[in-house]
Amino acid sequence: MPRPSKGPRLYLHPVERQWLIRDGSVTKRTGCGEADRDGAQKELGAYIGTKFKPVARESDPARVTVAEVLTAYGREHAPNTKGDSPSNAGYNIVALVGWWNTRTIAEINKATSKAYTDHRLSSARVNSTGTPRRELAILQAAVNYWHETHGPLTAVPQVTLPPKPPARDRWLDRQEAARLLAGSLGWYECHWTDISTRRLHSRWCRLRGGINRHLARFILLGLYTGSRKQALLGVQWMANVSGGWIDLTRGIIYRKAAEQEETKKRQPAAKLGRRILAHLRRWKRLDETARAEASEQQPAGEQQKPLPLFLHVVSWRGGGVGSVRTAWEAAVELAWLDDAVKPHVLRHTRATWMMQAGIDKWQAAGALGMSLQMLEENYGHHHPDWQREAAEV
Repeated sequence: MPRPSKGPRLYLHPVERQWLIRDGSVTKRTGCGEADRDGAQKELGAYIGTKFKPVARESDPARVTVAEVLTAYGREHAPNTKGDSPSNAGYNIVALVGWWNTRTIAEINKATSKAYTDHRLSSARVNSTGTPRRELAILQAAVNYWHETHGPLTAVPQVTLPPKPPARDRWLDRQEAARLLAGSLGWYECHWTDISTRRLHSRWCRLRGGINRHLARFILLGLYTGSRKQALLGVQWMANVSGGWIDLTRGIIYRKAAEQEETKKRQPAAKLGRRILAHLRRWKRLDETARAEASEQQPAGEQQKPLPLFLHVVSWRGGGVGSVRTAWEAAVELAWLDDAVKPHVLRHTRATWMMQAGIDKWQAAGALGMSLQMLEENYGHHHPDWQREAAEV
């Protein structure tokens, strides 16, 4: 009697030290070395996602694999959700499939949910329960979707979510923000001690390979508008159908395209201050000059065609930027800041500075695109009027 198949799984080649995917008689390379197990898990998830095709209807939880449920959810439901949810769901599904693999949904319980959480927390890139919590929430949504669409299931398993991580309250003071901006342009402060006098000395040095001007734009725009990362990366110089844009004439930033659907993460238009407007006007002049120079370098017959270059405010070599992770981590290191400083800290910083300046809460909430309740709960204690009368009783 043949042994039952173990299903698709990762296998480390003993000689090449490369991760392979084994699925019965099929062996597929992942292109990931021994140290890149996370990348190999993603390749395994993608492979399983292409292999499994959900059946029309199935009610027995013991006969439905997690991979089938996630595949059905990713193909049928996630593309119809608002905002950037489809792409986020895709990342979460890949991570889930890599671990749950051919386990059935009948195996979903408190123990397996905790085992998955522990597995994700062992990854080098996951440092809080927030990531496995979001992924397991997608798993529960996928099970519920299967129950409603391909079921009904005789029993709907419940996923146990890990505890919600504490809210991040890290923000930058003016000096830290200046150091981060300097780090984006390659500047860092060197310190040394004179052995004879024991005096501490310092001077500013520059790392030429650490100059990332697109990140400097990202940081300044984030500090002066408090917009979310994707809104900052998507904003362009003119109105478009894919993202926001800057209206320099009226001094307004539109964080999303005109016809883009509104989501829970509100992205209203915001008034721009004179400081950031001065930067934006200068950046636009630089981009227009760079676009004109690129047009002149085209072949003679194509010089009349407009080049789709330098359309985004935050651009790299003329094109839009999908991620600032590498440049951001380099700038944080040059600025001698801690690892808790992530791109979203710019939004926290903007909200905190507005509260410290005593800005009207209604105006601050509108400019940041958050509810007044959220502003008061997370940043209200920075306002000079916070508990002023209560403290004097």
